Amino acid sequence: MVTLFAVPGKTEVQVVARGRANRLPPELREPPGGLYPLMSSAWEVDEYRILAGWPVPVPELDIIAEVLVTGDGTVLGNRDAPTSLITEADMRWVADTSYYDTTTLTWTAMQGDISPWRSSEGSSPTLITDYEYRVGDERFVDMTALNFDSDTGDYMWNDLALAMGGTSGYTVIMVLSPNSVYGNNEDAIANALWGPPDVEKEGSWTAFSVTDRAVWMTTDEEPAQKGVAIGDQLNLSAPTYLALVVGRPQTSLYAAVGPSQVRVKSLVGGPDPVPQRTDFVLGSGPLATTETMDMALLDLGVYANQLSIGQVRREFASLSQVYGGDT
Repeated sequence: MVTLFAVPGKTEVQVVARGRANRLPPELREPPGGLYPLMSSAWEVDEYRILAGWPVPVPELDIIAEVLVTGDGTVLGNRDAPTSLITEADMRWVADTSYYDTTTLTWTAMQGDISPWRSSEGSSPTLITDYEYRVGDERFVDMTALNFDSDTGDYMWNDLALAMGGTSGYTVIMVLSPNSVYGNNEDAIANALWGPPDVEKEGSWTAFSVTDRAVWMTTDEEPAQKGVAIGDQLNLSAPTYLALVVGRPQTSLYAAVGPSQVRVKSLVGGPDPVPQRTDFVLGSGPLATTETMDMALLDLGVYANQLSIGQVRREFASLSQVYGGDT
């Protein structure tokens, strides 16, 4: 074997570099003037109607029908107007543009010749003319409700002495949703519903409030007592039928969503029958622990006597003919 040693010669490496400089513009975060379409056009067409799938001119006599198309069987309510119904109430107020005056802030009775409910600027309830709710598969649209909201302290007052003076018992029936259309005050512990304007005036009184998902009662003789539950209705816009049958020694409270399955709770109002005070506030009360009631009130009836359970059911049945409810 032969071993050879080789020594390499000098190695040269040539590197050629070429470059070109370009100016980098600043980052454009907001295009000046905004973005504009390359071309746009606007057209204003005459009002038209669709006939057999084609647009046609508006006829001289035009009929507009409100319809509802659903896939779950919902139908539009087709019932008589609340003002067409006459109940057995001695005095009855209906939420309607013909009876609630937004200028004088008065609510005039539809039944009974009695002084109207009154309110004041800044504390007056709002008349809602497009109130909607659903009962079962039936949808009610364009109903009218008088909305009371605790944020603005809405309430009304009245003195019914001319019709009820000296009575030892009376009945109040309300068709209402215990919710304001503007939302409820979740921090309120109790919301005043019905009662006297104060507790200093002489005479026996009864006040009602909504607390802990139920209607509570307080009188000049008895502390607060828990009455009929309305918890299921606190999450609905559909109306609740509520009856307050006030008397001594017993007061009965009824609640339902129609004439059937009426819930009732009887409470002790005081030891002996005595004349009741007839000055009332609606949506407020005399107790310092209560806030204004959040509610949408559709119908209010006052009876100068105590109704029996059969009479309450019949009034609920009559009212449900226009406001809906179970049967």
